[in-house]
Amino acid sequence: MLQAVKKVEIIVSYLEVPAVLKILKKNSIQGYTVINNVSGSGEHGYSGDDLITNSYIMIIFTDLEMAEKLSNAMQPLLKKLGGIFIITDAQWIAH
Repeated sequence: MLQAVKKVEIIVSYLEVPAVLKILKKNSIQGYTVINNVSGSGEHGYSGDDLITNSYIMIIFTDLEMAEKLSNAMQPLLKKLGGIFIITDAQWIAH
């Protein structure tokens, strides 16, 4: 049986990872996936997967209420330091 969920993706520099993890913990998020060595290009130019410019993606599956709560909690950090915060609709197998 599929269950509708929200998929939250947070992309930040490795320097911001501890701050994001603190926000997740403060909001009682226990389940998440962290993907490291992410590279790409955006409005601030290229971000490589080396030790200096390495970025991370954090993926969280949750309900709309928590996704919006995380969005509000992350906004000051993203405004100050940059990064990406995406909420999309997803479905997962309820088990």
